[in-house]
Amino acid sequence: MDIQHDYDFEEQLDVPVISKYLDLRVDWAFKYVFSKKEILLKLLNDILPPTITDLEYLPNEIPVMNEKDKRSTLDVICDSPEGKFLVEMQRRRTADIDDRLAYYSATLVQRQIERKSEIYRVQHVYVLCVASYVRRHSAETPPGKLLFGYDYRENETFELLENSKTSFYYLELSRMKERDWEKLQKNPERWCYLFKNMSKFANERDMPGDMHGFEAVLEAARVDCLSPEEMDNYQDMLTAVKNEIRSAHLYDIQQAEVRGKAEVAKALKSLDVPADTIAKASGLSLEEIAKL
Repeated sequence: MDIQHDYDFEEQLDVPVISKYLDLRVDWAFKYVFSKKEILLKLLNDILPPTITDLEYLPNEIPVMNEKDKRSTLDVICDSPEGKFLVEMQRRRTADIDDRLAYYSATLVQRQIERKSEIYRVQHVYVLCVASYVRRHSAETPPGKLLFGYDYRENETFELLENSKTSFYYLELSRMKERDWEKLQKNPERWCYLFKNMSKFANERDMPGDMHGFEAVLEAARVDCLSPEEMDNYQDMLTAVKNEIRSAHLYDIQQAEVRGKAEVAKALKSLDVPADTIAKASGLSLEEIAKL
């Protein structure tokens, strides 16, 4: 699939800073704010199909069945009569993100059945990934679409599998380009705006005007309400995020340089230039040139 051109690519290098409000894309801040039930309920009801009236938080470490199993600590897991919900903030794309979400969802399904159960009764599992990175979509994807939902459907008719028990949703912050809060019409857009622009939002508004029910979100994210220990935890995480972004940026630069060298080497190789000459010109080793 193609990468569409309506993304905010600069967001990938956006370094979080201390401001009036917590940056919700920072792991610690995300867990801190959404540990408050009313805030999590608002997010889920604004984004997902079922209407959720109450929820119970579950331990965010997936239990293992034996010592060889992979241990995973997730951002937020909760239970309700309407299903089980996993909410993950993913700041940067990793090659295994979709596989990890599939594994998490399968685990939440599997652990609903006790070993001696004779009948399988499974609650629906909803996975919501707040994606602060670029995802690939087909060229036919409508510009400005922010929320993507995936269920199990028939390949030709696209009929939804009856009693399907897993749904995946991606709220894609990188596709959000509107920078004026007052112009936003729907709550998924407003969530994207706040995830991306908490510090900007605070700096530009003494009186924010109509908050459309998001007052509690801003109140929960106020930095001046943190305890000294919480502030230390947040600052430590900010430092870690900055180092991660810096390392990732350097890696991207190095990979671009490697690709450039490879293109030069390929061009010279196609002209039957001797390998040792290509090595001197491109900086690649003879082994790397041989693999091109």
